[in-house]
Amino acid sequence: MESGKVKVTILGQTYNIKGDTSPEYIIQLADYVNQKIEEIGNNVPGGNPLQLAILASLNIADEYFQVNKISNGIEGAIEDKTRELISLLDEGLIGDIFSGSGEFRSLP
Repeated sequence: MESGKVKVTILGQTYNIKGDTSPEYIIQLADYVNQKIEEIGNNVPGGNPLQLAILASLNIADEYFQVNKISNGIEGAIEDKTRELISLLDEGLIGDIFSGSGEFRSLP
């Protein structure tokens, strides 16, 4: 990946960010963080910038953990289904899908 250095503005402050990814991606991340801080600011009138940043960080962390939990659940379900199919193959319950002639044969 190309190395990126870009100026971003978060909560009215400009930051020079350098990362191991594209400048467009860094801008996308900064825009997302800024959007979250602004959303929190709309719900917490009079909140100081540090409070807003901390609350936005907690919201972003919550989103991350929720997505991670869903992802792990999906991965677990895929692993379970894979084990089940391997077991069925081992037991010969779903053996040769194709007959010797190469024609498709339906599963039992």
